[in-house]
Amino acid sequence: MKTKKLLLLMVGVFLLAFASCEEDNEIPVVENTNESSNPTTEPEASEEGEEEVEEEMVAMADFTVTIENVVTPKPIFESGVFAVPVGQSGPAPLFPGDAYAFEINAGPHVLPGDGGTRLSFVTMFVQSNDLFFAPNEEGIALYEENGAPICGDGPVDVTDQVLLWDAGTEVNEQTGGPNQKPQQAPDAMDQGEDENGVVTEVKDNSCAFGNELPTVAEVIKVTIELVAPARFKVKIKNVSTATTISVPAQGENAKAAVPISPGVFAVHTAPAPFFVEGEAAAGAGLIASETGVEDVAEDGFLDALYMDTKAATGLIVPLSPGAWAVHKEGIMPLFEKNMPDFGEGLEGLAEDGNVAMLGESLMNKEGIMESGIFNTPVGASEPGPIGPGGQYQFSFTAEEGYQLSLATMFVQSNDWFYSFKPEGLPLFKDGEAMMGDVTEYIYLFDAGTEIDEYPGAGIAQVIRQGDMDAGEMDSNSNVRVVTGEEFDNIPANSYVLKVSIEAN
Repeated sequence: MKTKKLLLLMVGVFLLAFASCEEDNEIPVVENTNESSNPTTEPEASEEGEEEVEEEMVAMADFTVTIENVVTPKPIFESGVFAVPVGQSGPAPLFPGDAYAFEINAGPHVLPGDGGTRLSFVTMFVQSNDLFFAPNEEGIALYEENGAPICGDGPVDVTDQVLLWDAGTEVNEQTGGPNQKPQQAPDAMDQGEDENGVVTEVKDNSCAFGNELPTVAEVIKVTIELVAPARFKVKIKNVSTATTISVPAQGENAKAAVPISPGVFAVHTAPAPFFVEGEAAAGAGLIASETGVEDVAEDGFLDALYMDTKAATGLIVPLSPGAWAVHKEGIMPLFEKNMPDFGEGLEGLAEDGNVAMLGESLMNKEGIMESGIFNTPVGASEPGPIGPGGQYQFSFTAEEGYQLSLATMFVQSNDWFYSFKPEGLPLFKDGEAMMGDVTEYIYLFDAGTEIDEYPGAGIAQVIRQGDMDAGEMDSNSNVRVVTGEEFDNIPANSYVLKVSIEAN
């Protein structure tokens, strides 16, 4: 594990400006619109009467390679649903004593300077027309200002950060009214009178109709516990009783418990993922769900909000400076699959985006025609990583029979890098130069030098590492393909980078 200072500084600069398959297949060659020829001449007799040996001209071309970060930034880092009470086998609302529990991944930040990771969720206050529990727009901060998790010494009660909200989508009735969920059929939906209002906090334990409501802490208890580095367990418990709320619509002095519906959660860094106070619930917040918040607040239905939240969830992956080499066929200049790292600088690139050692080692390696590094984004004046929309470029001249290898770090990882297969990409076939989009020949590899953590959350990953050499050694030291099954948030290669080649 190498010092991660260099890339961390470069990623910080970027952020301030920016507020897979296991078996290798035969590599086809992209069609080239340029024509090349191999002219020959008739043998001529020398002065000594000997014939000169006929020599065939070797195809040669000038190449320019562009590496572009094509990530589409998403506002939510991680999301999901909580629907099955602890100890039960299927989705159900929470009744007194029941609890939902789910785990989330979150480091102190996703990218430097993003304000830190926070948790938000939406769940229905079931004895109502359209009331719901949620934190405020900022969400619940998962780390202190000094970078320490809020629950480092055991579970912490964050119920005081949970509020009761009126979605403003359905006119409130007297508690126990016919258009409130407990009095409706299980599959009934959107039965009440439209209010066409805005999201407002319920204060003074009274809704717009004037119903007397219990305090938040009389209905729900929310705790957060650190269960592993950068991994938290959230528990939502129903603490109401059979007499918590008056339901006068059901009869004089009638009382009831307050069920809590299944809900949707999000880990985010920007505020207001689900709604904005004082605005209509439809289309508001980072997720901008048209009906999702209404569906949860009125009926406890998750589908729309979950789908819209998932669509707004994704990992922003910067790409690091990298190295490249043009080399003879049969040479593997960077690594060999299912074998340990050569120890020539790939570790520094894969863990830290530090390309210096690898670039130097390629200069002195046999079988390499030309090599170099790419570290300054197109249009920039200083070296640094590239975020969404950024590009690196490099150029070289090569002849038929040579391959191209390159490597750049998947920055939201401990030791992953993008590359062609170990023997590189052929630059010619039958005299025709490789041209066009070659992203399909790019693989994501694990260098095998550091234990993998959840991408974008690991505290030993270069963006979040506070101390040098924080990561632990990987028990599997072989360079291998990342299959996509290791974690649930690894984007497809073509969603992160585009590699294209021009030749003339």
